[in-house]
Amino acid sequence: MATTMAPAAPVSEETAASLGTLSRIRHWMREIRRLPLFPVTMLLVFLIIPAVFAELISPHNPRRGDLDDRLVPPAWSGDVVSLRTVVEKVNRDNRQNEIKLSDAERTVRIGDAAVVGKGADAAPVLGDQIQVTVKPGGQAKYLLGTDKSGMDIFSRIVHGARLALVVSLLAIFASGILGTVLGILAGYFGGWIDTVVMRLVDMSLSISLVLVALVLAATLGPRIENVLIVVCLFLWSRYARLVRGETLALKTQDFIARSRVAGSSQFRIMLRHIFPNLVNTIIVLATLQLGFVILLEAGLSFLGAGIPRPNPAWGVMVADGRELIIDSWWVSFFPGLAILFTVLSVNLLGDWLRDRLDPKQRNV
Repeated sequence: MATTMAPAAPVSEETAASLGTLSRIRHWMREIRRLPLFPVTMLLVFLIIPAVFAELISPHNPRRGDLDDRLVPPAWSGDVVSLRTVVEKVNRDNRQNEIKLSDAERTVRIGDAAVVGKGADAAPVLGDQIQVTVKPGGQAKYLLGTDKSGMDIFSRIVHGARLALVVSLLAIFASGILGTVLGILAGYFGGWIDTVVMRLVDMSLSISLVLVALVLAATLGPRIENVLIVVCLFLWSRYARLVRGETLALKTQDFIARSRVAGSSQFRIMLRHIFPNLVNTIIVLATLQLGFVILLEAGLSFLGAGIPRPNPAWGVMVADGRELIIDSWWVSFFPGLAILFTVLSVNLLGDWLRDRLDPKQRNV
């Protein structure tokens, strides 16, 4: 006996819309799970979240400090104490182990020392052992300590992430647009346009970046604009050279010839057919250049040719602590650590994007 299938019930528009939204959410969830965990986490922790929520995260003003709290160690650091013997006259060769009676009485009175084996208020006498606080420990309100001006290092690192991200994005955006436009024009038209653009590329790659930055700093003073100018002069040539090579390969494809036969203008061909095929390459290059620009900005600020003080730039913070690296290591260590993890995570993410977006790399 033959059986017939019942017709499927019609699906309402609301149900279809909800199913479409659910499928899109599942698609994006699958894409998010494919992201590399370590670089994305480090990028969020050290760059993106601090840059977006700097005012909410930082507990202090990054440009103002308290000289009474200068060079405070990190919050988990304890007091550095020294055990000394109370004597009538300190031996010149034994200053680290002996203390004069009058000095011992004064340090005990102000609370910087305590007599071993006696009460907190006991007065020292000759022959006593006292614990002298050589260097006070950290304070809870300064998580990563303070610098030589009494400014909170944690707050400056958080606001420095915003400064590094803004400067890097502006520089990459400007140089990317300039290099992409010139690269497409040089690759598509060729001839004297290609010759002029490539000679400008050679000139840009032969210029000493640090020398230009130092000249601008000496003539105009250290400014954020100087960093943007130097980075744009240096980076646009990399985009132009790469885009030119891709354009030379694309303009010989069949779909470009069909577009010409169909009557498309040269501007339309470059905008609607060549540029979309270059987007993946440009994104990968921009991601790889982000870490380079952050490191470059930090280096220029370290040399005094980048972002001026008291702006919370990571390079400025490292430079402020280079003379204090023995006794106050935290001044340079934590901003240097932020630079390390940020640049490392950006480079790892750029390598992942290159493998993800480049079909040649994906097929290998």
